Amino acid sequence: MRKNLYRENEIIEQTRQVIQSFYGRKTESTIAPMSEDFMWIGSNDFQWCEGIDEFIQVTKKEYQEEPVLLSDEEYHLLFHERNVWVVYGRYKVTATLKDLSRIRLHIRVTFIWRMIKGNLRLAHVHGSASQDIPLEPFLQTESTFTEESDFFDFMEKLASAERNLQKLTIRDCEKNHRCLFPSEILYLKAAGRHCIFHTKTGSFQAPGLLSAYEQKMPESFFRIHKSYLVNCLYIDRISRYNAVLESGCELPISKERYMNFKRKLKEAAKPGS
Repeated sequence: MRKNLYRENEIIEQTRQVIQSFYGRKTESTIAPMSEDFMWIGSNDFQWCEGIDEFIQVTKKEYQEEPVLLSDEEYHLLFHERNVWVVYGRYKVTATLKDLSRIRLHIRVTFIWRMIKGNLRLAHVHGSASQDIPLEPFLQTESTFTEESDFFDFMEKLASAERNLQKLTIRDCEKNHRCLFPSEILYLKAAGRHCIFHTKTGSFQAPGLLSAYEQKMPESFFRIHKSYLVNCLYIDRISRYNAVLESGCELPISKERYMNFKRKLKEAAKPGS
């Protein structure tokens, strides 16, 4: 029991320790300061927990994962009055996948601490993953994180979605620099040592091989033919060796790529994909 008030740096350090324990997969250390009526709200629909037992149940899948790396931690005291402290902060989470690639999330949090019977207790945490979303939807389906989801797999899906949010800068053949989201591109067509970009608002030609642009595009793009790279988000249907876009435009699918392309579309159509 401690009768004197906590200093700002002590409250912030307590906050940091809880966060580091959570991502270090240390259950006991994470829940130790929680009050009996602890409330946690996360980014996803199921992440609404009333009480410690419910928090443990909802986060059990995450605690089975490997620890992740925290960086760029920043915490501040927003408010303090008598026995209540409100801390806000942000940090980055980095996970290394089996193929040694890395994915990152930017997390924002709010912590509410209270003195209860002379002890400092964590009453509430609200955390969310930040994303910059363009005004129009960039995905036709959303990935859903549930209690049974693999945390790393979900982070990988978020990283894939985030690549759709980053604008590409393309220098066209008239030396104009065009900035556009991948979601604005319908398909690309090879034209010798140039490529023709077909977008929602028109077409333009840019120097460079199709294979080079393919490397810059997110997973929603697929090479259906040696001369065509298509954004699967705009495909209405496929027939034998043809892809029909929502606009009615038909693109050829090479025989050797047809089955792989068909499988990709089926995977994308599965719930939670």
